Amino acid sequence: MFAFSWTAPPFLDGSVITFWSICALAVLLMAIAKSGFGGAIASLSAPIMLTILPARETLAILLPLYMLTDIWAILIWRGYCYWRILFWMVLFAVIGQVLGFLLISMINDAMLKAMIGAIAILIGCRYFIRLNAPSAASLSRKLRKHIPARASFWCSLSGFSSFISLTGGIPVQIFLLPLRMHRYLVVGTSAWFFFSINIAKVPFFLQLGMFTPSTLFITISLIPVIPIGVIIGKWLARNISDRLFYHLVHAGLAFLGLRLVWGIAATTFL
Repeated sequence: MFAFSWTAPPFLDGSVITFWSICALAVLLMAIAKSGFGGAIASLSAPIMLTILPARETLAILLPLYMLTDIWAILIWRGYCYWRILFWMVLFAVIGQVLGFLLISMINDAMLKAMIGAIAILIGCRYFIRLNAPSAASLSRKLRKHIPARASFWCSLSGFSSFISLTGGIPVQIFLLPLRMHRYLVVGTSAWFFFSINIAKVPFFLQLGMFTPSTLFITISLIPVIPIGVIIGKWLARNISDRLFYHLVHAGLAFLGLRLVWGIAATTFL
């Protein structure tokens, strides 16, 4: 058993220093993203940790850390949440998670990641192409009239993909960003959303037996990294303009999409 010591867990292969450095980097980026940019860039944390850990252990280690960071982000942005939108987001995301739990053994994870990645690239590139289009503001007003319909697809997909591959942040950003809300509302609403769906995952993870002494030890060891990332994320969010915020998040969205598609292509064809 992996007791509270420096003995490497059975799935760790390589330098202990390298292992902890990579884990700390993943958690730092996740905390910065969740507290300052609404969460999509937090999807980088799983691919980073997957370079040194199996998928099952990565999910089990990150979930409690995600939840702790979500709580911190909620406290920071507690006055900023679009509650009407959040209701529909959480409702459909939980439905998506239930589907993910029921269908996880039958899902082609690579195909789902490739699809999400392609859409993320499209949305990110479209934002910069249409940056100064006069119709952008009117489009956001039109989209706000169709919140339940859009949430039924994007937030269900978020819950589904979050459950099986921790890429739920990308569909949520695709749902939220075209609404062009103030950046504080984007981050605050996202914090409540991710906290809600991450709590909903816990019973499923327990039933699947994903939490072990090894994963819990690593999770506890990485908790001190969270405050550092939260402080950085909060500072960034409060010291950049709405315009720069949307530039950065859309660029991150396109980058993450490219990384997902490239990863699948490299695995499949190279």
